[in-house]
Amino acid sequence: MSSKLAIHAQQLGKTFQIYNRPIDRLRQMLARKDRRYYREFAALNDVSFELGKGEVLGLVGRNGAGKSTLLQLICGTLTPSSGCVAVHGRIAALLELGAGFNPEFTGRENIYLNASILGLSKAEIDERYDAIVDFSGISDFIHQPVKTYSSGMYVRLAFSIATSVDPDILVIDEALSVGDGAFARKSFDRIMSLKEKGATILFCSHSMYQIEALCTRALWLEKGTIQQMGNPATVVAKYQTFLDRDAAQASSTSKAASSPMGHARIVAVQTRVDDEVGTSLEVQSLQQTLGVSVGFASDPALPSPVVAVTLNAPDGRMLTSSSTLADALELARDESGRGTAIIEFPNIPLLKGEYFVWVYLLSENGIHIYDTASNVATLHFSQQSLEQGLVSLAHSWQSTTGAETAPDRAEPEQALSRDPLDVLAATTALEAGAALDDEQSAVAAGHQALALRFGLACNEQGEWRRQQQPRWHVGWVRREQQAAWHELFRASSGHPLSTALWQWKYGQGDRLGAGVWEGDKLVAFYGGRPRAISYFGQPAMALQVSDVMVHPSQRGELAHNSPFQMAAATSAELLVGDGRPHLLDFGFQARGQLLSLEALGLHAQVDSMTEIRWPNLSGLPVMRISARPLIDSNYTIVDKLWLDMKRALRGSIVGVRDWAFVHSRYLMHPLRPYAVLLVRRRFSRVAVGVLVLRDHHEKGVELVDFIAPPERFQELLDVGRRFAGKLGRSEIFTWITASHADLLGVEAGRKIPLDLLVPANIWTPGPSPDELRGHWWLMAGDTDLC
Repeated sequence: MSSKLAIHAQQLGKTFQIYNRPIDRLRQMLARKDRRYYREFAALNDVSFELGKGEVLGLVGRNGAGKSTLLQLICGTLTPSSGCVAVHGRIAALLELGAGFNPEFTGRENIYLNASILGLSKAEIDERYDAIVDFSGISDFIHQPVKTYSSGMYVRLAFSIATSVDPDILVIDEALSVGDGAFARKSFDRIMSLKEKGATILFCSHSMYQIEALCTRALWLEKGTIQQMGNPATVVAKYQTFLDRDAAQASSTSKAASSPMGHARIVAVQTRVDDEVGTSLEVQSLQQTLGVSVGFASDPALPSPVVAVTLNAPDGRMLTSSSTLADALELARDESGRGTAIIEFPNIPLLKGEYFVWVYLLSENGIHIYDTASNVATLHFSQQSLEQGLVSLAHSWQSTTGAETAPDRAEPEQALSRDPLDVLAATTALEAGAALDDEQSAVAAGHQALALRFGLACNEQGEWRRQQQPRWHVGWVRREQQAAWHELFRASSGHPLSTALWQWKYGQGDRLGAGVWEGDKLVAFYGGRPRAISYFGQPAMALQVSDVMVHPSQRGELAHNSPFQMAAATSAELLVGDGRPHLLDFGFQARGQLLSLEALGLHAQVDSMTEIRWPNLSGLPVMRISARPLIDSNYTIVDKLWLDMKRALRGSIVGVRDWAFVHSRYLMHPLRPYAVLLVRRRFSRVAVGVLVLRDHHEKGVELVDFIAPPERFQELLDVGRRFAGKLGRSEIFTWITASHADLLGVEAGRKIPLDLLVPANIWTPGPSPDELRGHWWLMAGDTDLC
């Protein structure tokens, strides 16, 4: 037998014994061999076919035709009465709702039970457990008995288990029909992913559109025998003709029939944007017309069906729907019952994002669904405006002079509070012994440590006064003070910072960071950039500390109330911790620097960076993978990859890596020539991930960043290693937090610990070092801000 075959069925048959009464079973057990108390029913008869590895076979046929029996014989849950079937490879099946589940076991226990039956060891199940639960979306109920699950929860868990074992053969017997829209999309992507990996897939469905769209071959069963096998379009057409003819005969011979008995199906769907037709289309919001054409076939005896089109978000939410029923359009049909419905959305107002087209064929009252075509096209929307949200609603503006305010509303100046540091900075003009005004006193009382840095004190009467004129004073360094900032940078680093790089880092904001002044001279600066993060799966903000500077004349002053300590403490007190703009901060310090910060009570170590180096990969490129420079129209792909990465790393703290970050951080960098690559499967065009590289010539190629779920890191790393080989570099290297280095598969590389530690704020209340330690995912791109 050929090694390329996954399934070989030869003269397969299955006969069941049918008893009229329960007592007949006992009689048969006691009867002589020639006596029969049953009649035989041949569910399957003389079925022979071969299915190659990587093929997708769709089974069609009426209820009772033998489809489920055939699948059970292939899976081994039934034994054949005649003939044989040979299966080559690991098989996973969804034969019926909850099959193989122990209803008394919890979801977790059933995962271990089913996965072990499918051939996984306990260690392999442990490794995949989180991914199974995450994909199923029932984590809140995973410790409950499955007998309490709904049908949707059953199928989610069963599908997640079956497809997580990387089967060679996947068998699906209409089990996904109970899944909701979001899960249907996820399961479709998972099935396509298995197909791309070369898995053989068998499934039976009553959706003829899905059979034609997904299958390489189709098999039609009727009364247990093969009627036809071959090209899906040909088989489906013959099967539909048979159904129509049978329905017409039944209708004409049944005088008591109260309604037509025929069926209807979707035969073709075409999606276009203006004049471009395809299944993956780029759309300019508010500028282009989306058109969807739906061809259908129906029993002429049926009332004219209804066509509905929906646009769905990636998470399965239905954003809008339109139907011929709602718009009072009766569809025209020819004598055979065929017709076409065409809908257009002119100047479609959806805003930037990725959306999916679904099509439904329904009964004349819109209640019964004859057929569904899911995810028939993917629409990638872009826009020229800065509008946010999902849709741009039609609107108009008016303008009048003067500000209209409600009589009981405070004026803006009264409603807004001033920045505490700005309020206290104004006290530097006061003479010793002078009293603070009410606003200054209130701020001093609420920020007493900050008030002390301004030489302020509260007397026994509760009055805040200027006590002394301190040597240094703190304040925000603002954009108009950039000359002083540049002078400090030059003095502390020994070289100037280019205007282009300064503009890239600070040009968008007015406030650069906390500064300490001696007279008119800036002698210390503690700055940082706001960074959106995923904090154990939840959105939060962090302050990424950078450009920490002390003038050479003040470097001996590292004690409490030194310029450096004043700048760092002020920044933390106003910006970092519980109830402040940033939940936490992070940066990168040498060991000696961090020891000084720990001595001052400012920071504690929570991780360290390590370097990993791999040899390049030379030779011919991998034909199944393509890598192309990232372009603006790829933004929705980047955002989806980031969501997948965020979901997979929900047990970690990760800086957001969406399109906005990638664009500003890498694509718009004024000096560094990053190679930002979108890696796809060559034939399916499915995105693997984004890879950011930088060539350091004789030092090798730096792997700066990944945007992808961890299971694809190795694939992206191999692309980077081949990139290095193509440039003639001997190695590729990266920096990553030591706690997460194993996610990169370091077996083929060598680790080199770095004198680069990750600190965390301990000056103000917030997440403790123990809560953060070992949880940061940081790479070279997070360190490379200068």
